[in-house]
Amino acid sequence: MKAIRFKAGLVLFLLLMIIFSVTFAATPEDFAFKGLRLGDSYDTMVEKLGEPDFDTDMYIRGVQVIRYTYSADQKIYVDAKNKTVVEMFCKSKHYVGPHGVTYGATRAGLAKAFGKAEHRHLDGNIYYIYYNPAVPNEKMLIEIEPEERYLLSWTYTNLDLDDPGIIITGEEKEQEPAKKKFNYGGLPTN
Repeated sequence: MKAIRFKAGLVLFLLLMIIFSVTFAATPEDFAFKGLRLGDSYDTMVEKLGEPDFDTDMYIRGVQVIRYTYSADQKIYVDAKNKTVVEMFCKSKHYVGPHGVTYGATRAGLAKAFGKAEHRHLDGNIYYIYYNPAVPNEKMLIEIEPEERYLLSWTYTNLDLDDPGIIITGEEKEQEPAKKKFNYGGLPTN
């Protein structure tokens, strides 16, 4: 009788160890935004999200893209050359992401949903970065509020994060500094 209790206790203990030792991690299914995935075509984007409000030609992280704006809180970036989605951004307080994660999620909630993340400062903001295990260059960046440490926005990207991140829109042109002529002993003139 004692042997049966001991074996039953051991089995229960081992099952509990297995359950609590399971580490959560981001899965390939977590790298979709409203059914849209990185690498999808422009046509798939319109099929999943509808027609965008407007578009803007620009460069982001060294890649020429067309930014399709659906609202101030939702933007999709499509590679201008091959017409595939390279980045998706959402800052909506109403968006429900994978595992039910929403705006305001805590660090503990993110860890429970996606596991441990790389913590990184990019463009002056704090991000938790998760990598797609099926496609390692696909990343889910979760912007974190710097003081309270809760989720502010989502960015799904396959662009290089080490690029300086300079964004130049089609309307803007890089300007050279104005050449000033100096009048020795006087005020600068143009």
